[in-house]
Amino acid sequence: MRDHLDDFIARCDDDQRPLPRFVERQLRAITMCGDLGYGFVRLECSRCRGPRVVPFSCKVRLCPSCAGRRMNEQAAHLVDRVLPHVPFRQWVLTLPGELARVVAFDADLATVVFGVFADEVAHWQRQRAHDLGLAAPETGCVLEIQRFADGARLYPHAHALVPEGVFVGGADGQSARFIRLDPPDDDEVEQVVSRIEHRLTRVLDRWRATRNEDDDSDDGPLLPACAEVPATELVRVLGQNESKDRRPAPKKPLCVRSPGGLELHAEVTIAAHDRKGLERLCRYLSRPPIPQERLERRGDGKLVLSLKRTWKGGVKAVVFEPPALIARLAALVPAPYLQLRRFHGVFAPHHHLRSAIVPTPVAGGAVPVAPQRPGRMNWADLLMRVWAIDALSCPHCGGRMRVIAAIHDPDAITAILAAVHSDKWSVQTTGPPARDTQLASAAA
Repeated sequence: MRDHLDDFIARCDDDQRPLPRFVERQLRAITMCGDLGYGFVRLECSRCRGPRVVPFSCKVRLCPSCAGRRMNEQAAHLVDRVLPHVPFRQWVLTLPGELARVVAFDADLATVVFGVFADEVAHWQRQRAHDLGLAAPETGCVLEIQRFADGARLYPHAHALVPEGVFVGGADGQSARFIRLDPPDDDEVEQVVSRIEHRLTRVLDRWRATRNEDDDSDDGPLLPACAEVPATELVRVLGQNESKDRRPAPKKPLCVRSPGGLELHAEVTIAAHDRKGLERLCRYLSRPPIPQERLERRGDGKLVLSLKRTWKGGVKAVVFEPPALIARLAALVPAPYLQLRRFHGVFAPHHHLRSAIVPTPVAGGAVPVAPQRPGRMNWADLLMRVWAIDALSCPHCGGRMRVIAAIHDPDAITAILAAVHSDKWSVQTTGPPARDTQLASAAA
């Protein structure tokens, strides 16, 4: 990114299709992430006075380090402060290619499309509850919009964490009890996806009727073109090729595709007692687009992105020229103020039953608890929760490190870095590589 971003931006300007300002800001922030030259936090051991510096992070969703922190932080908040101790089912809605490309660059349409998804799953649950004779059943979900697919592809789709049942309010209006429902079968999943498709057909008809074909998108034509930049080559499993005959993949349980190309999958479940499993699933919902461990630079300068799963034809990795991968990343940047996580029904902030169902964790245990408000969790607490690493332990004497100051002034940065290079300081790091091999990078 540091070596090729300026050239990429210049090429966009030369083509009279400048990169949107919000995208350029995000990409430039990644180049500064974990670089001590742009500032850091000073820490000092309370026992031996040993110093340590932690560089600032960019907090960009595309950065593997910062997105990883966001992933773990948000998962901890959901498990500790939002999701009650009940069984959950993951519902996943994927869109046909043409609709996905439109939704990717139209935030209002994305809100409507994925809102219909959440509404129809809730409608099915309430109908099941009414069939059991339950009055005024309430349900909801935590919905996560993912804008990417394996291989740095732009492919918006939605994951919804849905309780495997409904909540019924008590007579006092301040309490609620959970009533578990039977799991769906293939026919019921098909009914849900059919209702989603029926409603989306009407939504898209209205959208096409009001759309002015002469108006360009707010993002301009560049970002859709960036999403279509091809890979340089595909790396295949030895002995397989594209023309080799392949058996059709077996049908997945509780996975139904509609005639219009919508696919709804509802197989994954989490038991009520499996809070660690629930936290893993929450991390999966908000994972980074490109994990650092699956991206490497080849000897010829090209970038090899290993795939999570082997594609058809035995493709196990895709190879990009650096500008091509930057283009793919540019297309993945969400529009400003676009909320990728939505709370529906009983999980919505102002629902009358929310306070009765959300958990209240007990602080003071061995595992740090997420803060009540969804702000940034303490960096050291997050490392202890996820990796069992005590980041505030002094590497020299085992004492406790404490924050002294945040350093922004360029002259102070230069002076302190001179001390760092003299090997008198310790550098705590977790993020992308810094320019000096002695100073690996970190997220503060």
